[in-house]
Amino acid sequence: MRVSMSELRHRITLLRPVMDADDEGNILSSSVHEIAKAWALVLPFAAKISDGYAEKVQEVDYRIVIRYRTDARVTDIVVWNGKRLTLIAPPYPLGGKKRWLVLECRELVEDG
Repeated sequence: MRVSMSELRHRITLLRPVMDADDEGNILSSSVHEIAKAWALVLPFAAKISDGYAEKVQEVDYRIVIRYRTDARVTDIVVWNGKRLTLIAPPYPLGGKKRWLVLECRELVEDG
């Protein structure tokens, strides 16, 4: 996959959950804070509709390419066009070079 700067047409926001622990040691996620805003190339690459006995699950997977950065974590949340996307894999450099960073994300689609 080749990416150029002119293809980065989408604006995303990286959010990081703030993890706190209560008195008993349970992990609580109380809030999120903004890590960065970045221009990105957003590519939807898979959709899954699973209709089980108890519930219907609809998922859309995205591959997001941004300029390389070292502070992205697998626990981060990506906000794009009002959608909250969770990372499903650790961020990795595209082609093994430190020029582009790939974020593979999943959107859980809830219908009313």
